[in-house]
Amino acid sequence: INMARLEQSFKIFSKQGVKFLMLEFLIVFLGVYLAFLFQSYSEQKKIDAEKEKIMIGLKEDLEYFRIYFPDFAGTSQVEEWRESIKNERYTNFSTWRFIQPQYDYIAIEYALASDADVINFELNSAIAEIYQELKKLEHAELLLTEIAMKYEAVPAELKNKDMAVLASQNNFLNFKRFTDRYSDRASIMQRVAEMSAKHLPMINDQFSEQKLAEIELSLIKKNITVDSNQEIEFYLNVLKQFFPNLSEEEIKKALDSN
Repeated sequence: INMARLEQSFKIFSKQGVKFLMLEFLIVFLGVYLAFLFQSYSEQKKIDAEKEKIMIGLKEDLEYFRIYFPDFAGTSQVEEWRESIKNERYTNFSTWRFIQPQYDYIAIEYALASDADVINFELNSAIAEIYQELKKLEHAELLLTEIAMKYEAVPAELKNKDMAVLASQNNFLNFKRFTDRYSDRASIMQRVAEMSAKHLPMINDQFSEQKLAEIELSLIKKNITVDSNQEIEFYLNVLKQFFPNLSEEEIKKALDSN
């Protein structure tokens, strides 16, 4: 009788033990799983914050390039100098200096060094194209500075006419070289502006409409200062073309805040 009771008690204990063991395993599993979910959520939150920071930086850089580079390119200046060369004349080009770095593209360099979780391949390739053109631009401006430093001043009272003629010939030759390099610079700046305009929609798609409007209004406030109603009207017409999603009232308010 005692043996039967013992066997029955053992069976009951074994069943209860298995249940408690399974429950303990379940609690441990849930704890580990929830910890993993929390860690994944925290990491994703950091990635999202990093991505937004980079995207805003890229947005600012590319907007600057597409808006300002066409004017900075100086295409009309190249045409004027080429006309002078046709007439065998040159102008004083000694004052041109391009102290590097001329342009801020830290966000582009940072983005290119980021993980694929932050910048996908398509955007990375687009940004890399712009970066390559910016390095070409930097090289062209270094060459322009180097050529400008070779300008030889020819004093009007110089008595040695042979030296004056030689200096003038050297200046004319360097002026032609300077014009060619300046033309390279203008072409590169135009390409950067066009590339920026082409790839900006890819960056804009990363933001909600409200966030995109906040960024664009912040860009206006940061980069444009107006002193009169006439200037406000001028910039209003220009900015409507660059930021079609912003209303006139929003743009005016941003300009008035400066």
